[in-house]
Amino acid sequence: MRCAATQAMARTSAQLHVASCSHWRARRACVTVSAAAPHTARVPALPRELHITLPQECRVPATTVPVLHQVLAHYAARTPRLGVVLDKVTRPGWPGVEALGHDHFAFRTFGVPGLGIASLERVLLPLGYSRVHDDPPLAFPAKKLAAAWFSATDPAARALLPRVFVSEIQVEKLSPRAQDIIRRAAGWAAAAPAEEVLVQVTSALLTGTAPWPAPRLADYELLMAESEYAAWVLAHGYSLNHTALALHRLPPAASAGAASASAASADIRHFNAQLQAAGLDLNPEGGLVKVSPDALLLQSAVVADRLPFDFGCGARRDIAAAYVEFVQRLRLPQYAGLPADQVREEHLREGFEVGNADRIFESTTLAAGAKT
Repeated sequence: MRCAATQAMARTSAQLHVASCSHWRARRACVTVSAAAPHTARVPALPRELHITLPQECRVPATTVPVLHQVLAHYAARTPRLGVVLDKVTRPGWPGVEALGHDHFAFRTFGVPGLGIASLERVLLPLGYSRVHDDPPLAFPAKKLAAAWFSATDPAARALLPRVFVSEIQVEKLSPRAQDIIRRAAGWAAAAPAEEVLVQVTSALLTGTAPWPAPRLADYELLMAESEYAAWVLAHGYSLNHTALALHRLPPAASAGAASASAASADIRHFNAQLQAAGLDLNPEGGLVKVSPDALLLQSAVVADRLPFDFGCGARRDIAAAYVEFVQRLRLPQYAGLPADQVREEHLREGFEVGNADRIFESTTLAAGAKT
């Protein structure tokens, strides 16, 4: 599998618009390029603060960081509010910080044969990631979602490479009409050879697109009425849903005052105040700061951008796109006495929290004007 995935990535370089497999050749005439996720041979420039740098002792495949950078570059180009975060919050507040850490990347998928979480797992494993098995598994019954996450296998890289959070909508739990729309778009993967699916998924991942033609507005609106999540995936496919900046890897901001001078990292509440001062709307679901039951995982997010999208029927509408999340992981109880300058990633709360994530999902729902 590692060999197959590596070959697939080689065949889906920055110059690849769409993989030239028989499935796509048969349907490519139907594809309408969307403004929200353009098919383009040129990889957008990635702001320097978002670059991922690994020391030589990290043992990860040579393709890992370039792949993550390309995914991130397409996301940054279509997320204007990320630019506001950089220009008005992080650059003035942390002028000496050259790189912002990524706590995790998040992707959304359709849980259909050939796609879903498993399709991204096939891409991530050869990049030096391994799946983390939660007990119980991450599940969101009200939204009909399941999720899994991946972390770098190499311990030295684990604190520097983003975790990857992948969710899928359980299509079989949707209405027959919604299932029909999704299967018309994504059903090809069930009968396609695994290698062909891998090429399509990798291509979509590297170009920030979907491995199916642009949907009709009527189909998008029908899904929106039932599941905003499903409508988002129909439009955006494998484009990055959000990156979460790791506030626990930032030093306290000078503007936070003397009270935080001894803190190990930036404070999420002070950071949120800076975001609001910059004119950014924050996701209010469950409070501006989403707090895990153990109070060690703190999360917030801006409401997603709305961008023009060209539907396959010729209509253009502004729809919810991507957003930015912020995470502060606090020290585990056994490390409470560590001096601030000795705190490392392994001393912090790990993993994800269903209650927090359930509310973070609403960042696109709020932008879409839906409540599902």
